[in-house]
Amino acid sequence: MKTEIDVFAQELRHYIEKSDKIAVSAHINADGDAIGSTLAMAALIEKLGKKPFVFVYFKGSKFDFILDKSRLYKGSMAELSPELFICLDCGDIGRLGDGTEIFRRAAVTFNIDHHISNTGFADHNLVMPKASSTCQLVYEVASRITDIDKYMAECIYTGLITDTCAFKHSQTSSRTMEIAGELMSKGIDFSFIQSRALHSHDMSAAKAFAKAVLNSELKDGICYTTLTLKEIRSVGAIFEQLDGIAEYCLNTNGARVSVFLYEKGNNTIKCSFRSNGTDVNKAAAKFGGGGHICAAGCTIEKSSLQDALEACLEELRTEMNE
Repeated sequence: MKTEIDVFAQELRHYIEKSDKIAVSAHINADGDAIGSTLAMAALIEKLGKKPFVFVYFKGSKFDFILDKSRLYKGSMAELSPELFICLDCGDIGRLGDGTEIFRRAAVTFNIDHHISNTGFADHNLVMPKASSTCQLVYEVASRITDIDKYMAECIYTGLITDTCAFKHSQTSSRTMEIAGELMSKGIDFSFIQSRALHSHDMSAAKAFAKAVLNSELKDGICYTTLTLKEIRSVGAIFEQLDGIAEYCLNTNGARVSVFLYEKGNNTIKCSFRSNGTDVNKAAAKFGGGGHICAAGCTIEKSSLQDALEACLEELRTEMNE
């Protein structure tokens, strides 16, 4: 009996093989899962004899070991009208950034994701919130279409470990670990990938991290911290280097929930939530964001970082007391 993944994989292969113009993208402010799933899907398309238009929205160097930026699409957005658009790790169409209009122009669209907040915005949707990562779903789909080669394995393993924080999060299942073992059998340097994807950082990132830790507070089971745009710029950091701060705060003794907010300019404030059980996806959704039960994010339009923080703390307290 065919499963949902079997049917989805069959449909995806059909449309890849019949299409010449194929776009592949994940969400803006891409993380390891977004990057890994996008590049693994692009590699799958290439194995089927097609050359995809690849979009990855990431400015840092952390993932350069799998991301060859020369392969990214640099042509005109206005002129690109793909026959097929495959969206990875993206909860809603608005998070595609510059790719939103291209997605709308595509003849057929596919969506692979594990965010519980996903709106099912494509023609064909594979959304499984219980999966550890979008990369886990990409593995399940890709392995039904072709053999997973070493490069694809490196990309998928990157997404597995970054979205589970090295298999620590509760979304990690026995199937996640089976897939990790199968990827390791492809000869990947898993120790190197973990070191690069989870632990490597530039000095500017370390200084921004240090400022965030110094700014942190713990009250009523919530560990919270903020960074102003001035603080970020003072150490030469970029936004893509701020991953891991909310996770670090959650590891504080006594913390049940954490939230990290930083200014991006133009009255825009980015918020990242983490928890050990409280549904922070609900809190993020109140501000138009989303994610997972234990990890979510949103963007708030406020002129005051303190006002945004107070609004987040109020929502978190509500969720913690329900």
